[in-house]
Amino acid sequence: MLVDYHTHTSLCKHAQGNVEEYVCKAIELGLDEIGCSEHIPMPDRFDEEHRMTVEQYYSTYAHAVSSVIEKYEDRIRVRRGIEADFFPGTEKWVRGFIEENDFDYVIGSVHFLGEWGFDSAVFVHKYDERNINEVYVAYFDAVRRSAVSGLFDIIAHFDLVKKFGHRPTKDVTDSLVEALKAIKANDLCIEINTSGLRKPVKEVYPSLQILRKIKEMRIPLTLGSDAHDPQDVGYAFEAAVELIEEFGNGRISIFERRRRSEVAVSRLRSIPVESPI
Repeated sequence: MLVDYHTHTSLCKHAQGNVEEYVCKAIELGLDEIGCSEHIPMPDRFDEEHRMTVEQYYSTYAHAVSSVIEKYEDRIRVRRGIEADFFPGTEKWVRGFIEENDFDYVIGSVHFLGEWGFDSAVFVHKYDERNINEVYVAYFDAVRRSAVSGLFDIIAHFDLVKKFGHRPTKDVTDSLVEALKAIKANDLCIEINTSGLRKPVKEVYPSLQILRKIKEMRIPLTLGSDAHDPQDVGYAFEAAVELIEEFGNGRISIFERRRRSEVAVSRLRSIPVESPI
């Protein structure tokens, strides 16, 4: 079984392509499942430049996902997901949105430390204004809190804070281990996210060091390209599958209606077909 559970479309305003184009790319690659996981709308116009509105979700995105689920059901399983931000103060709203929709899985992400969007190139200069060790500790603490919130099924890009290549100058292992303990205790899984290879850090999320601890703690893994273009679907999955085999005992988590199960991972197999669009 091979899946890509982390994809975005032009509705998030920083990606390209529509839902059907992503699904067709997944079919071309021979994936067994493709997940549609656009950024969740947020209340009070929060971070509206990087996400769709509630109205767009119901009028456009949810309808598009339902359409491809039915249209391609004999060629690929399309899962209905969402990438939801953990941002203190919005938990009640996010929970309500999740509960009123029939998601197969919910990806939890930390993109903000306070008001600082630390993974945005626009604000990358703020790393130089902060103590990098304190940034890492604060980030992993936010991931820990996201894990105990009860909102999510998958923890995204576990060490996203390294995106621009900034590294701690002191050992922050205790903080990251506390986050991993919370993930384990709440029966969540962590995605191997290949998008880091497309970013300045040029490294998969999470790092090999963290994957070793994940294996020691027997935390389950899944796969996501964090695609922002249809051509990103399945990006570097040859390497990702090798990591699953080494650090996840060759098994990945899959989801249906927020129920997780584990299956053996398979290698990427390209199937040359004409575009089904």
